[in-house]
Amino acid sequence: MMTAVAVATVGGARAAQSDEVKALYGVSFMGFPIAKGSLAMKVDRGAYAVKLHISTAGLARVVSSEESYVNAKGYFGRTLVPASYELMSRGDKVTQVDMALSAGSVRSLKAIPELVPYDDRVPVTTTAKRHVVDPLSAVLIPVQGTKDAKDVCDRTLPVFDGWTRYDIALSYSGTDNVEFPGYKGEATHCSARWVPVAGHREGSKATAFMRDNRDLNVWFINAPGSHIMVPYKVSVQTMRGLLLVVATRFGDDNLADVTQAAAAAN
Repeated sequence: MMTAVAVATVGGARAAQSDEVKALYGVSFMGFPIAKGSLAMKVDRGAYAVKLHISTAGLARVVSSEESYVNAKGYFGRTLVPASYELMSRGDKVTQVDMALSAGSVRSLKAIPELVPYDDRVPVTTTAKRHVVDPLSAVLIPVQGTKDAKDVCDRTLPVFDGWTRYDIALSYSGTDNVEFPGYKGEATHCSARWVPVAGHREGSKATAFMRDNRDLNVWFINAPGSHIMVPYKVSVQTMRGLLLVVATRFGDDNLADVTQAAAAAN
């Protein structure tokens, strides 16, 4: 899906365009706020760079304080073709991913902690790390001219996060009207299915639950002033309750928050 062919589409007027996206998100679990996030993305001369900062908030800080920084870079065309992906999460434990990609295939990888070996663990082979996209780049969709709402959803995202390889199969469910600071308009609603490919445990209850989960949804909107569609809302039913990620603000009003988060990620 993410191949070198997409790189060839980056040229002409498209490559000359410069797009920026700035957004703030809130994260809640079972109705309680647990985290907040800042997203900053820039496209310039056919290349993109995106940074995401997530920190615990609300009652969650009483239990644990955690911050995560995610960076992704690559080429911007009809699809996003990732070149690098970095994750650093600090809290009760340290989680880290440093991954380089070329033409959709993983070329180098460092992931901490390492997967614990179990008899039912599906091996992550070299083949499983080909034709993939990182988790952050996967949810950012370039807009080419007038994009039909169904085209946004009817696709399968082949994701590799550094440990596990899985598909996110999207299908069109309709459109909703949404309004919040920085945006007023339609949101394209996609139903989602999680399809494990490698790295998961076949015998675990969590794998069985997520594989059969019908309550996975994402809403995409065209970020104002850009040629990029980003998630407005993500809804995931987990084994313990409903997890929601919702955009709370778009635009230059976020500049201070997003710039601070992006600088901390470097």
